[in-house]
Amino acid sequence: MNTFLVIDIGTSSMRGILFDIRGKRLFKDQLTYQPEYFKDGGVLQDAQVFYDHCLNINKKCAEYAKSNGYKIVAISMTSQRSSLIPAKNGQPTDKAIMWQDTRVNKLVKVYSAYNEFFVKRSGSRLNAVYLGAKISWLKHNKPDVYDQSDKMFNIPSYLIYHMTGEASTDTTYGSRTNLMNIKTLDWDTELLKILDINRDKLPKIVKPGEVCGKITKDYAKLTGLPEGTPLVSAGGDQQCAAMGEGLLNNDAVSINTGTGGYIIKNIDELPEVLTDHLIYNCSSVPNKYILEIDLLACSSILNWFIKNFYGDLKGNYDQVNEDLKSCYDQNINVTALPYPKGKSVNTNDTRIRAAFTNIGLSTTKPDMLYGLMTSLFVEINDGIDILRSYGPISSVIIGGGLTNSKIMNQMQADAYNLRIHKSPVTESTAIGALISVLVNQGVYPTFEDAYRNVVHGESESYSPNKDNVELFMELNERKQELYSALKGTKAGYYKVDKNQFKEDDKVEKQSHHKITI
Repeated sequence: MNTFLVIDIGTSSMRGILFDIRGKRLFKDQLTYQPEYFKDGGVLQDAQVFYDHCLNINKKCAEYAKSNGYKIVAISMTSQRSSLIPAKNGQPTDKAIMWQDTRVNKLVKVYSAYNEFFVKRSGSRLNAVYLGAKISWLKHNKPDVYDQSDKMFNIPSYLIYHMTGEASTDTTYGSRTNLMNIKTLDWDTELLKILDINRDKLPKIVKPGEVCGKITKDYAKLTGLPEGTPLVSAGGDQQCAAMGEGLLNNDAVSINTGTGGYIIKNIDELPEVLTDHLIYNCSSVPNKYILEIDLLACSSILNWFIKNFYGDLKGNYDQVNEDLKSCYDQNINVTALPYPKGKSVNTNDTRIRAAFTNIGLSTTKPDMLYGLMTSLFVEINDGIDILRSYGPISSVIIGGGLTNSKIMNQMQADAYNLRIHKSPVTESTAIGALISVLVNQGVYPTFEDAYRNVVHGESESYSPNKDNVELFMELNERKQELYSALKGTKAGYYKVDKNQFKEDDKVEKQSHHKITI
């Protein structure tokens, strides 16, 4: 029987899953890892761990396939999008700089005068999460590492090189670098010049869903994978997750409520004018784009509240759900700002922090919880409102940790005033990567056909409660008033000293040609 191997690389683990053509999971192997977090904002990982884990996962999958008479006819890879591995001849020259690393923030501020240009060319203002800023930071702070490295890989391109001998990345990752022209889909000479990055240190760019190489003879000997097996780059994890959840047309929105939040809408063509209220990325569907809005914190907000106000629930969230139900459909006075790491919808305010107001002697813990989660969902709706200017939105597909709560799903429907659907897929990123390789290999003619054949089960649906919609609109007005009152003040900003605002003014006035990072 023909099978397809999906390699899914996350922030804390890597998985290999064998599927048949109907999406049945035949075998799964998963290995974990843990980045190192440092006080200076550095988040690092031994790059060799990614190679070793991928090798061992491929070995186990190949062994299982062989022992059960299965043939692995193609491999599909999806990954977290923006971690940096500098390498020479495929060997890491330093530890991987993970996507969460914040040491690059100062450099991003220095180049802030170029933000409009970056938006026009790359689809996003210079972003601390993206690869381009990390490469520039490496050149300024570790010039010896930069000089001795012949390639700047992300995690999937590093593994693709070892598996196939090809140095390549696809456009979904390219659109998360601030170095690829979002319209020409090639490395942009002027963006490279601004950040002073050598073009020859970057891998070639291919389309997502394309074969980026074939398993080499040496790697086949190491793993047992058949030599010459095609390897497809399916695209970044969020793009594949949206596809796996069924975001295949342009009138729906995908919302992933993980540690951070992601709001995604498909479009066929880029608008003529690009704004900094959105991130313009390439879709996992070739020749299409996605509009993306990222929230700096999402389910992590709930985790913080539970840890500090409920304690260790040992995985049982019944009380949390009951407390939310007790407040549902009530006019709760508590107003909250859901910004423990800053506000990213409609602005880029990384210093504002969360807040509660309207707390009186009658305020209860459930009131505060309900106010906080409501503020998060209406904040997401502010993002959906931005996407509404790019075409009709008739439904929302939800995924991520918060969707395990039925009451929170209903709250989302009320906040967005849209019918929402929870996909039956539990491994949406891997399913998206599977759909990609099945279409590439001609098993199914279209992505829609592949989705219908590999996704089974009924989705859960929630319709907005019209009475509660009005209450949520009022809560959103109060949230916006509170943010307006606190932004730019010491009362609303985190760790503000008396010189911070003056220092930020100086940064804006610095020469952008003579910089010290």
